[in-house]
Amino acid sequence: MSAGPTIARRSFLAGAVLVASAPIMAANSKKFGAPWTGGGTIKRAGGQINYRTVGPADGEPVVLLHKVGGWLADWRHVAPLLAARCRVIAMDMPGHGDSAMLGTPPFVMTVDENSAAILSALSEIGVERFTVAGNSLGGICGIAMAAFHPERVRKLIVVSASLSSGINRTKLDEQESHRDPALWTADWRPRSRSAQQVMDFATLDPQVEVERNLSRAKADRWVRSSERGVGLTDVPALLARVKAPTLLIYPDRGHYERYIEVGRRVLPSARIVQVMNTGSFIHQEKPAETAKLILDFLGSPS
Repeated sequence: MSAGPTIARRSFLAGAVLVASAPIMAANSKKFGAPWTGGGTIKRAGGQINYRTVGPADGEPVVLLHKVGGWLADWRHVAPLLAARCRVIAMDMPGHGDSAMLGTPPFVMTVDENSAAILSALSEIGVERFTVAGNSLGGICGIAMAAFHPERVRKLIVVSASLSSGINRTKLDEQESHRDPALWTADWRPRSRSAQQVMDFATLDPQVEVERNLSRAKADRWVRSSERGVGLTDVPALLARVKAPTLLIYPDRGHYERYIEVGRRVLPSARIVQVMNTGSFIHQEKPAETAKLILDFLGSPS
């Protein structure tokens, strides 16, 4: 990583990122504008799944899933660029955004449970076969869908997702006993990210981090619940089962760069693209480049 971008990040982060000293007030993703022309909420056991659409009703379905602690607005700049030829369906994961769940979040919200809720909601709106593109948690859920429901996933696109082998419950319980008070309140509500934590993720656009603090506050305790589910998941084992054509998109810096070699080793058939001068949230930092990669991949032979 060159010194230039790092210095630039330090210069703006002090003013752009909210201080990690206390929880922040939840916000609604609608405040960030929307390209959406349709959508709604789907009642599910225990709550509802929120989704938004744009593009022709008869277009190729492309499902967009966000990161842990994110919301569907993360994809708002990519979605209209896909909509000229695709039916774009962006979804809030359970407990995130406006996918409101009843009661207290479970200790663990597993990847399988998240995936099942999304698949069920898609069936209810008549989307049975689709391409799924997901970032972080959304990418891992996409991998699980492709691994266990190959009849539904036409193509898989993973944008900056952990390809960790996972831990067992004993290790998870050990981690829980060492809660970092800079990251979490005593009852596991996420605090806003500090400048140093942002630099670890190497996000180059300060607005992405400002918004991420807001979407994490909206998800509240569901952030940690979903993180625990990811932590217990052997993602490489799932990826190795995928038969659908797969595109892995990773940055050239930050937390997720380390997983490029894992993807290459586990799924040699995957197309892997490393986008230069980006941090962890490529689709938010470089939406035009991300959309082009997706459209080119959709146009390739199955």
